[in-house]
Amino acid sequence: MRFCLNFSNIARKKLTNIDIYYIASSIENSIIQYFFETEGKRKILKAVQYSKMKTKSNEMFYNLGFGDYNLESKNISDSENSNNGDVRIVFNTVLNTIPEFFRDNPDFPIYFQGSDSKDSFEEECRNKCSKNCTQICKNKNRRIRIYTYFLDKNYLNFLKDYMFYGFDEELKIFVEYVPKNKYTAILIYKKK
Repeated sequence: MRFCLNFSNIARKKLTNIDIYYIASSIENSIIQYFFETEGKRKILKAVQYSKMKTKSNEMFYNLGFGDYNLESKNISDSENSNNGDVRIVFNTVLNTIPEFFRDNPDFPIYFQGSDSKDSFEEECRNKCSKNCTQICKNKNRRIRIYTYFLDKNYLNFLKDYMFYGFDEELKIFVEYVPKNKYTAILIYKKK
């Protein structure tokens, strides 16, 4: 895949009174990517990637991944914390790709989970963390908590267009999403 991203004139746009960055998109095989450049303390190229996946029962879904994008390696790093001073605009931009995705792919659900929700995260974090957590890692599931907090605040508004399911860690299944409950992953379906 060859493409040129020109972000020299990137600017924020207003969408329902929310600041977001302009995005450029790319589709190759079953991977859909949205790129944008942050304008915080420094310019950082970010990517939101939707990768087509299959469940054990052969149901198709798209995994939402997000992070800093390396143009040379074409890789996304989802473990970085940029601390660039524009977290709300970045977060809003990532969420703004969801309706864009569903516009072209209404029949496939979106799955997302924070990179800090995987089983190996806690051990990796303890090896390099300065917080010295004793029993419970304070960073584990932090990203999914941010997403669910936003979803909880806007749940009734989102229900007009979407259905949500949360992964219940105790039951090890997806259940109907209930605001304020704790989940380690989310599934989103576009209502027809």
